[in-house]
Amino acid sequence: MLFSVPKSLAFLLATCSMVGPLSANTYMPGLGMIAEEFGVGEVAAYQTLSSYLICFATSSLFVGAVSDSLGRRAVMIGGLLCYAFSCAICAFSPGYETFLIGRILMGLFASTGTVLAMAVTRDLFSGRQAQELTSLIAVIFALAPALAPIIGGWLVSLFGWRSVFYFLSTFACTMALICFFLLKETHPKELRTSFHFVPLVKQYALSMKNIAFTAGVICSGFVFMGSILFSAGAPDYVENIMGMGVTDFGYLMIPLIGFSVTGSIFCTKITERFGEERTMKMQIAVMYAAGILGVALNYFWHVPYPFCLFAVIVYSTAMSVVRPILTVYNLDYFPQNRGMAASIQQFFQTSSFAICAALWVPVVMGSAWKYDLVLLFCGVMVSVTWLIVLKTRPRCLPKDFSSQNR
Repeated sequence: MLFSVPKSLAFLLATCSMVGPLSANTYMPGLGMIAEEFGVGEVAAYQTLSSYLICFATSSLFVGAVSDSLGRRAVMIGGLLCYAFSCAICAFSPGYETFLIGRILMGLFASTGTVLAMAVTRDLFSGRQAQELTSLIAVIFALAPALAPIIGGWLVSLFGWRSVFYFLSTFACTMALICFFLLKETHPKELRTSFHFVPLVKQYALSMKNIAFTAGVICSGFVFMGSILFSAGAPDYVENIMGMGVTDFGYLMIPLIGFSVTGSIFCTKITERFGEERTMKMQIAVMYAAGILGVALNYFWHVPYPFCLFAVIVYSTAMSVVRPILTVYNLDYFPQNRGMAASIQQFFQTSSFAICAALWVPVVMGSAWKYDLVLLFCGVMVSVTWLIVLKTRPRCLPKDFSSQNR
């Protein structure tokens, strides 16, 4: 058996965590209509994405800590319901300002599912089982970025852009209802810590003094950055580099997601055979090779589709292998505050998406080899931060930590 953990739990957690990528990508096909209806420019329309990502990253710092105080189940359900209300604001917005407020609120509550899925996983499992569940969640979660622009395109073409937000609101309400009946509390009252803003900020500052943890979450952010760049720049890559139309996003997203799923499925088997540290070294080497070969292919030969995707496909496969390892490692340092640790990790991953949208895409736009050069840069930064983790992890773990906890 590839997985020994409950697949129903993985499906539930992964579906809840889909809220984030669905919110970011489903409405993209309707951005032109939104700009036209509200009488704003394309830049203002794209600000609704950056505003969403900034709020998502910020709120992810606090969702886990709130769940450490109130419990995972209540925060999950409440967050999904508030997110559904935010979608309704966007759906019924009479003008751009109201729509932007709705997007900001969506960002504040969309992080609930993504952060708490990781916290619940670490509450219930450790070691290999935690990696298995994380990998299985990643397999299911990977469907979201592939399906989002396809679903959004059909909704926009058939019913208009507002239908996207009706769909997202209904999806969130449905998941809240399912969690009410099926999701059990995994963080009992005796383990909960009180939520106070000022002490929380101090706790975040203190946690970032843990060198291994800080290096680990930064490493996770760079791992994610290399792959998410192609989602952030999908309109440019599909239309200007691949030479396809706005309805052809699947030709980019489906191969990326397919190979990512493959890596996630076999992550635990690879780790079991080679060990965590050796697996990380192997996959980092793969990232280097992907970046170098991708730059060479697209700079010197300008290879056509699908060969232009070689580097990101290989990189995404390696990424899906290392992310579960990093996630488990990063949640080991604070066993009583895993929600907080999951929040910080999610902050760095979402920030990497925001950096791609705001910084990298304008720099690499129109050049496939520049996209692959960013992959190589991310591989370098992953190797640097991972070396720091290896060097500092033993002294940064809790004193009562043992190999049985992993």
